[in-house]
Amino acid sequence: MLVGAAEVFASGRQIEQDFLKPGKRQLANVVVSKGMLGAAFAVFDELLHGLEQAGYPVMLAPKDRTYWRSAVDERESPGKLVNRRHPALWSPSRPTLVFVGTVAIGLTLFELTETKEARRVGDQYLPLDQAEKYRPRSGWPQWSWTIPHAFATGRLCLQVYSPYPGTHWIHRWVERRPGELRQWIARIIRDIAKAAPRIASLVEHSEREAEKRRREWELERQRIEEREQIRRREKARAEATQQLLGIIERWGEVQRIQAFFEQAERQAGLREVDEKARLLKRLGQARALIGDADALGALAEWKAPDER
Repeated sequence: MLVGAAEVFASGRQIEQDFLKPGKRQLANVVVSKGMLGAAFAVFDELLHGLEQAGYPVMLAPKDRTYWRSAVDERESPGKLVNRRHPALWSPSRPTLVFVGTVAIGLTLFELTETKEARRVGDQYLPLDQAEKYRPRSGWPQWSWTIPHAFATGRLCLQVYSPYPGTHWIHRWVERRPGELRQWIARIIRDIAKAAPRIASLVEHSEREAEKRRREWELERQRIEEREQIRRREKARAEATQQLLGIIERWGEVQRIQAFFEQAERQAGLREVDEKARLLKRLGQARALIGDADALGALAEWKAPDER
């Protein structure tokens, strides 16, 4: 995991506060500025060796299940406001995990930042005490102002966390002075091992809750399907009734038309020969215009509710 990684980080581009953003993402989860790269990799190397020697293998997250990476807030005092950092810090494509038995625990090593009042000098922000070195003899121009700005501190933080979706557990070891983290490695390894049962319990609880939600959704899905079936049955019944009423109405119309032609033919038969022939010819033309009014044919095409 670490062989050659420092060189890849060092060749990456630098963003604000000189944090490194390498071009590759399948790397150990280390987020630091260029000046802290060597110290950070030395600490991480010692930690990973200690974990391996204690029987806890470390690796990039395997693909046998879904693991998530806890977000990094590099601010020393995060506060209540969300860290809307731009540009965003580098993040790996797969979290770095240590396995205590079958329980995975995420590892992230990053450098802290602290907020100081700063002034823009040239193309960068400098803390006020450093900016004073560049103060013009005539004083700062009117458009020059100070703002709170985050600066890398040279102090590291190790963040361990539960990488299982649906769980939340995070613990940090924060350096008060640079180099302290290496003194705590033995205690960190013991604490990581102690955290495994708690994370396993969180995973079990999360899976139970997920199963509960799945059952609730299944019941709700069944209720939705039952309501939909009722709606479809009612719709089919209404459509069948409407079509049948139309057929009945057509049947009445057919009977009325047939009665008209039958009565007309009888009356035409009582007329003189020439007039009778003329009237029967006219009735034939009228029948041709009306067409074949087949009410029973419409009934044959009718669909009952269970056929819809």
